Amino acid sequence: MDKNWQSKFRDRAKRFFWHGFWTDPVIFFSIILAILTNVVLWVALFRTVVPTGSPIILHYNIFFGVDAVGNWKSLFFMPTLAAVLLFLNLVLSRFFYYKERLVSYLFAGAALVLQLLMAVGVISAILINF
Repeated sequence: MDKNWQSKFRDRAKRFFWHGFWTDPVIFFSIILAILTNVVLWVALFRTVVPTGSPIILHYNIFFGVDAVGNWKSLFFMPTLAAVLLFLNLVLSRFFYYKERLVSYLFAGAALVLQLLMAVGVISAILINF
């Protein structure tokens, strides 16, 4: 019975990853760059954030000044949210690939743009606090 389960899983994984979606250059490069950006966010946070008891600035606005203040753990919410939204955009892009390819490209591009915007937010929070 284990052999049958393993072969079914292997067949499903092969069908999922040997799909035309993964070989499309627009999708491939958008998703790879988005994943790399998210990894860079995590590495930057782990290398620079120092656990402290004092509150840190989470968001700064040029019109109103400091908008959000929190503890150092709150900085890790941004790349976590970005990773969840990246996964959601990836699933939606894969779902729409054969139905409407333009929508699939838009989801993949939106995933990359979202990661880049989160990178700007994380880097600015790092520069302000550390």
